[in-house]
Amino acid sequence: MNLQSLKPLCNTKDTWEGFIEYMDYLIEQQHRKLEQTTDTQEMFQSQGAIKTLRSLKYLRERVNNE
Repeated sequence: MNLQSLKPLCNTKDTWEGFIEYMDYLIEQQHRKLEQTTDTQEMFQSQGAIKTLRSLKYLRERVNNE
């Protein structure tokens, strides 16, 4: 994967902050879903989604260290 193509997203302050806000919003939605579900499969899916969304918040470090 060419991480260089992600540099504009990661290094433009307003764009990056908007991306982080959106990731936080999606994480919050998954937390709500996790709190309200009684289905084990949905719990695991929400946990996986939260883990993935949190890892995306570290994209900047990964892109800039390449």
